Amino acid sequence: MRPRTVGPRRDAEQAVSEIMGVTMLLAMVITVMAGVVVVMQPFINDLIDNRDWAAGSVAATQFNDRLLVVADAPEGTGIVVRSQHLADTIRPLRQAELWTISADLAGDDRVDVSVESGVINVTSLNATAASVILTTAAGTDGWGLTDGEGENGTNLSLTDWVNIEVLDGVGAVIHRWVNAPLDGIQLRTPLKNGAFEIDLINGARIEQLPNQFIDVRTYPRLNHDRVLDGGHRVSLVLLDVDMLGVERSSGVSLDVESEGALTFFDGTARNLVIITEFTGDDSPESRYLHRWTDDYDLHRATGDSDSYAGFGPNGRVSGVEGMTLHPTDASFQLDVILQQVVVN
Repeated sequence: MRPRTVGPRRDAEQAVSEIMGVTMLLAMVITVMAGVVVVMQPFINDLIDNRDWAAGSVAATQFNDRLLVVADAPEGTGIVVRSQHLADTIRPLRQAELWTISADLAGDDRVDVSVESGVINVTSLNATAASVILTTAAGTDGWGLTDGEGENGTNLSLTDWVNIEVLDGVGAVIHRWVNAPLDGIQLRTPLKNGAFEIDLINGARIEQLPNQFIDVRTYPRLNHDRVLDGGHRVSLVLLDVDMLGVERSSGVSLDVESEGALTFFDGTARNLVIITEFTGDDSPESRYLHRWTDDYDLHRATGDSDSYAGFGPNGRVSGVEGMTLHPTDASFQLDVILQQVVVN
């Protein structure tokens, strides 16, 4: 008997079977790989977010350091900053903070200055205030007082920094009231669930991840210390960063230039009052006050507030009337300057 031979039809069937097997195997591999990609996608997104968050935070820290370096430089000098990691966009924060600083400078009177709707009101406890000099970025104005008090309007714009000096009968400055609105810069890095925002305002760096509270990484430069003779000194360095342009890509070069500094206080003072106002949904005010007045709260809790020396609330404990230096009637050295930087 002759052996059976495999014909062409049998060979074709085996070839089709092998092709189907390979196709099914590839389909299984693709299905498994697709499942792995679906499972791993959240982890990949988190990895990308962590990378972008780290890059944005480092770039913002470096940019803030450069702002402070330029702020300390002479007027007209600056640097050029170029970084692909600053943020997806960079935009100005107009009127982000408003700082009001007032103090008695000479004599034994207690003077109070308030500004509302363009009207300046001055009162003095012992009626030694005789005249007022108003200085703004737009010019100077002045007027006299009657019996140590009075109110007066002005044609000067009060939207920029304002310096009000109260003089006594011999022309000595007995009180100064300063108001300084501060602009800042915000850097934004896109993440999966929103934008990672970093605010650079007044020397401080404030970070906020999507759907989380703000995190104050560095604070404004307000300090209190003791000098060699046992007295006290308060120093405050304000920083106003004006950005020319509403919003632009972070891939371009940024020209950071100093516009000089203004000295508001540089001498002996007493009865200090510092009032701050903030814009935005999540204000850093409570965190600032906690940092600067935390020691006062500890002394008050232990019943030892009379011997406390340092920052504390002015008036009510809630701090709604601002902050002062305790003891309030003691003289101290007060230094306040406003640094001005422009970013082109």
